[in-house]
Amino acid sequence: MSVKIYNKNNNRFNTDVLSIILYFLRYNRQSLYSCLFVNRLWCELTIPILWRNPWNFFYRLENTSSPSTQIQPIKLINTYLSLLPQELIIELQTNGINVPTYQIRSSFNYPSYIRGLDLNYLYKSILRWNDKYNEKHSTHPLQKVVTRLKKLGKKVTGRDNSMESDDEDKTKYDQINLICSKLLFLFFKESPKLSLIRIKPKKYEITFPLFEYLVKLGDTKNCLSHLTGLECVDDQNTKEIYTQLALNNTNISQIMIHGCQNTQSLADLISVQKKIQKLYIVNINRISPNEYWSTPGVGLELQRKTFFITKLKLEGSCGFLELLPDFINLEEFSLKCVHRNSCNSNRSARAPKLKNLKKIEFECDHKYEINFLALLIKNTRNLRKVIIEGERIEDPSNCNLLLDSIITCCPLLKNCSIPISTINPPLITLLKSCKDIQRLCLFSIPSENQINIDYCDNFLLQILKFEENNPANLHALELINCSFSVEVWEKFLCKTYEKNETNKIRKSVSYSWMEHNFQPSKEFIEKCSIYKSLGILKTYGNITLYKSGLSPQFNMRLD
Repeated sequence: MSVKIYNKNNNRFNTDVLSIILYFLRYNRQSLYSCLFVNRLWCELTIPILWRNPWNFFYRLENTSSPSTQIQPIKLINTYLSLLPQELIIELQTNGINVPTYQIRSSFNYPSYIRGLDLNYLYKSILRWNDKYNEKHSTHPLQKVVTRLKKLGKKVTGRDNSMESDDEDKTKYDQINLICSKLLFLFFKESPKLSLIRIKPKKYEITFPLFEYLVKLGDTKNCLSHLTGLECVDDQNTKEIYTQLALNNTNISQIMIHGCQNTQSLADLISVQKKIQKLYIVNINRISPNEYWSTPGVGLELQRKTFFITKLKLEGSCGFLELLPDFINLEEFSLKCVHRNSCNSNRSARAPKLKNLKKIEFECDHKYEINFLALLIKNTRNLRKVIIEGERIEDPSNCNLLLDSIITCCPLLKNCSIPISTINPPLITLLKSCKDIQRLCLFSIPSENQINIDYCDNFLLQILKFEENNPANLHALELINCSFSVEVWEKFLCKTYEKNETNKIRKSVSYSWMEHNFQPSKEFIEKCSIYKSLGILKTYGNITLYKSGLSPQFNMRLD
């Protein structure tokens, strides 16, 4: 049965179908922004999607220096303040807060569209807004620098008037809290339901007592009862929040936990949830996995929910690999080991059979054995994504075993990132077996006698040979720590450019080298510059720059 998106009789779009189409663009801000200007109908359908989780677009405030990005949080707070009732705006102004006068009231009720609330970024945005609108506008920027230098001089010489400074800080803190309280009241009042809440303080002291007070209010219980996602801290300071949430919420399906203080109220909150499907655990490297899993409290309550968990992301110790057999219905698994040297994990852990596993991601900076991962992949047939990152492999000879496992057991693979330790890996066999592969990342692990020689030319020649007689499904090729001769490198890029001009599927190439293994010649870099200008090549001078362009690994999304 086909569904018509356009109705000829009344010359109108089927709004239900259009809404579904636009919803699939919910993580593509640029496309949604373009949809706003099609016509009023498209605008009315797009606005709720754009404003359901506005903090999502400002998560990297501290990592960007773009002036336009820096001012966006201020505009966001201005928009919300303009929708406050007039009596609340007057109250803010009475308390010394310089709220701008809004001549035209927005035609959209933006707070009613909120489905995700991030307390930390709300606070940071208000802090930026307060710094802009509640500073002395008569002060010249140069004078501000002079004033700060004078304050620094007083601190150095011991003549600092700390009482006066403390009063200023307290006034600023009270003003930010007041703004925060009014906006939270607005969100809870206008939003029919909140699906995701992030309670994750960093260096700012978010007003937890204020939030505790709000979740106790009768007006907010209905709003919070729809909560399906929670990012929180396992911290005794937040126990009252979890106690209140446990009274109203039993349908949380995804939860991210930072730290491991074993807060009883958080354990109680987890215990009343009917079906937790997605679990993220971050910063638990100070406790052994088995101890965390068996000690009464948060870990033990999570262990009792393993039957329902289909997505597991961990940031801690490789020892968590030992716990995989408990997750019999797991579909996605990701582990990032934060230890730099060794995590003292049990080397004798056996690879479980996880028949439903579709995605596996593993990142490790210390020495690790790849044999376990190869056997884990061999025990499944449904993998669509395999990402293994880490150059310090204890058993590099088993890289062939890993590649053989993928070739044999992953016919549905679409995304693959693996280490390569041989000069002549069977890449043609890999591409033939995994016909749907769209992204391939090869991380070369050279031996001592391979450093600074062109030992990776064979990688490119195999890919060229395969693509001569087979359709090009590969969208992205990433080459890390590889060294190539100028002739083969130029030939490969030239062929890639020609195919991009004739084929519908365009392939991009990314290349990153390690300075301690390979230093490109001047001629090599010149060839790279040519194809970078043509838009098919990206280069990175080290692995840090390469990873900086990737999305954060541990990030909860609002479904």
